[in-house]
Amino acid sequence: MKPFTRKSCFTLIELIISMGILMAVTGIVAMASKSFYDGYERSAKVTRRLKEYMAIDNLMDVHVRNLIPFEWKDDNGNSRFVFSGEEHKLHFTTLRRSYGKRAGSLIFIRVFVEENQLIAEYSTLPRLPWKEDDEENMPYEREVIAENVEEITFSYAEKATEDEDEDGTGISWKENWPEDEHAAPPLAIRMHLKWSDGTSEYWLRRVAGVAKDSTFGTRKTHDGNTQRFSNALEGGATGGGEAL
Repeated sequence: MKPFTRKSCFTLIELIISMGILMAVTGIVAMASKSFYDGYERSAKVTRRLKEYMAIDNLMDVHVRNLIPFEWKDDNGNSRFVFSGEEHKLHFTTLRRSYGKRAGSLIFIRVFVEENQLIAEYSTLPRLPWKEDDEENMPYEREVIAENVEEITFSYAEKATEDEDEDGTGISWKENWPEDEHAAPPLAIRMHLKWSDGTSEYWLRRVAGVAKDSTFGTRKTHDGNTQRFSNALEGGATGGGEAL
């Protein structure tokens, strides 16, 4: 006669408890994974924005700060500044260091926003704002400076007249700067970027030749106005990416 053996098996309660423990462990792992992924995304976003800020700072420090009043003759033989300051687009000439047999020291640049990208286009050949449609033979080199940019707005500084100088700073800010209406490029350029996430930043730079005691092109002023203009710019660089 065979001895009676009792089969070992899980009861319903034991199965329910085991499944509950498994679900709890799975939930903890999922939450930890989500927290890690969210942290990584935040870190990656901050890193991308930091790189974009560095690229914008480089554009403003290297190129806008070295903007010069370069002239070129148009089809009628008139000398005109290679500069166009629009509200949402900037076209200018800047000076760079030239090494040996490399291309010349002048760079022609335009900056604008296209399809939510901040674009800077460069050319070592004379690119004229009044001939922007004639680009087949002299294409620009294009660089994407920043992504997710909703809008770019430029404003241009000029010494204020007595009627314009309401706040006593000696500065008047213009939304546009047509080169044929001014004797020289602006004294300073301020760039305002609006990002797609609703945030915004300002960058402000003086252009070449606008030190406290210098004169620029045909712009002549007495020491008092020059001092006031310099102090006003230095005092206006607050927050965001503004610096001089």
